[in-house]
Amino acid sequence: MPLRLLLLLSALFLLPLSPARAEVVQGLYAATIPVSDQERDTRTRALTDALREVLMRVSGRDLLTLMEPGVETALALPTRYVQRYRYETREIDGKRQLVLQVDFDPQAVNKVLRESGLPVWGRNRPGVLAWVAVDDRRGRKLLTNDSPANLRGPIMAEAARRGLPLRLPLYDLTDRARLTVADVWGNFEDRILDASQRYQPKAVLVGRIYKTGRHRWRSRWTLYNEGRRDDWEGEGTSLASVFGQGIAGSAMLLAERYAQAAEVSQPGVVRVRVLGIPGLPEYTRVIRYLAGLDGVTRAAPEEIRPDSVLFSLVTRNGQLAVARAIELGHTLIPEVPAMTGSEATSLAAGVPNPDQPATDPSQDAASPVTIAPLPADLVYRLVP
Repeated sequence: MPLRLLLLLSALFLLPLSPARAEVVQGLYAATIPVSDQERDTRTRALTDALREVLMRVSGRDLLTLMEPGVETALALPTRYVQRYRYETREIDGKRQLVLQVDFDPQAVNKVLRESGLPVWGRNRPGVLAWVAVDDRRGRKLLTNDSPANLRGPIMAEAARRGLPLRLPLYDLTDRARLTVADVWGNFEDRILDASQRYQPKAVLVGRIYKTGRHRWRSRWTLYNEGRRDDWEGEGTSLASVFGQGIAGSAMLLAERYAQAAEVSQPGVVRVRVLGIPGLPEYTRVIRYLAGLDGVTRAAPEEIRPDSVLFSLVTRNGQLAVARAIELGHTLIPEVPAMTGSEATSLAAGVPNPDQPATDPSQDAASPVTIAPLPADLVYRLVP
């Protein structure tokens, strides 16, 4: 083996790992709760509320489905899961408000959920583009990135509380040429999804909200994700309440697809082959990306070939969870291998191939032996 190639391979195996993640949601295990004072009883109630919010955000479930015995036990003793807390005074709705800022232990929170049979939704989450039309009896308007804070703020705040990476459209000239408010109100799927392509979201949320009374609102919601469509309705006494129903429904549906449920995911080693790695910079990018996936505790190269690298991932959650975590990013795309390991092994062992012309047996002895690649559970190609 040439010295230059040997040094390169040595560098690859000794390269330190550091996570590199796409669409990472920060603050999953932190909550801020308004309080009236710093008394012990007040703090205990606030810690319970904070833990309930974190459990909801990390699992993707609503409060009703969180009433498992293990969760109720945790909520009764929230201090067991607190890493740190502090009091702050913040400006809220134009008034100074005392709040309790709480950070919880991620491993302890995840353990509560897993032991209760509930999913753990990691920090890599699908980006959601929301087309939301509001009819307040004075006309229909579309929520955009430039909408007034009192209109845009509630839905963005609820998305943050749920840990949902939500984006509102710019609705600039490009958007207006492709989509009208009437299109959104009619929920014309093809036009909406076509206009959404420029934002490259993993999911598209469509909301139509209309006022039915002085303090009554109704809403209809649709979530488009990976070829699937889900519809639901809601009503409430304020825009914020119906916005919350749209965000809560989206979070639950996406968590069902992407969260790592203890009952369906098994720990172990997952082997991922990646094609299209021409050199050390690309290798570094891939191994850091794989090491940073939710549920992956270790990533290491197992086999290096001229056209690909096989990585061995130690994971708490199994092959399905790894595949879904990779699906959320923009680093790797699925690749259908041209030849499986068993096929390559058969050819290398000299098993006749009916598609190949017969050759002189005396020449076979001098032919180079092809070493079959090690089998992989998942095969991807690096996005340039």
